[in-house]
Amino acid sequence: MRSSRSQATRSLLTVLVLGALALVGCGRKPLPPLSAMVDAPYLRAGSTWTYRVEDTSFGRAASITLTFEKDDVYKGIGVLSFTAGNETLLYDRDLNFVAAAAGGKVLREASPSLRAFDFPFYVGKEWRAVFTFQDYIRTLSWTPVEVFWKVKEYDLVKVPAGDFRAFLLESRPSTNWGISREQIWYAPDVKQPIKIHRERTAAHYLGRGKEDWELIQFALK
Repeated sequence: MRSSRSQATRSLLTVLVLGALALVGCGRKPLPPLSAMVDAPYLRAGSTWTYRVEDTSFGRAASITLTFEKDDVYKGIGVLSFTAGNETLLYDRDLNFVAAAAGGKVLREASPSLRAFDFPFYVGKEWRAVFTFQDYIRTLSWTPVEVFWKVKEYDLVKVPAGDFRAFLLESRPSTNWGISREQIWYAPDVKQPIKIHRERTAAHYLGRGKEDWELIQFALK
């Protein structure tokens, strides 16, 4: 009797294993790791990332290249200094926007930073970002801004620059910020987001609209 039960159990396990293998084999792409843990990247001067940007406020798609220049200090705090067009962009060590400047003047500033990123990343992590934002060109300010973020998944993502494992970060509708939906795909191998989707309300400093960023090429030094 025990022998019959053991055989039945082994048969059932065999069926379950074969069924699972069949499901994996029928998928359109290999299953990615369920998660990983990734710290903030180390960047070398001269590294570049070029994005195709589509925005409903633009007449046509634009190409924007972000170049890492150097480690710097802003208001007594260590920052990462990038250039994009004629602007100098300052980010904290976690790649969060701090300030934009051009012609010796600060154009936009977040204090302490936007905090869309909070390393280390792993699936399921959540955090709350609270900051103030100043647009000195439009003489507008938002204070305080509150945004809740979550790492939703770690999966294979395809963009014009290639296929990369990426963390999907999503925010809930924010308070006093004017973004109804935001998704950021951060790829550790690229050391920057490879894709961004953002839906703005009329309360946002750029006005109502949608924007999509996709990485088209990059070069790490």
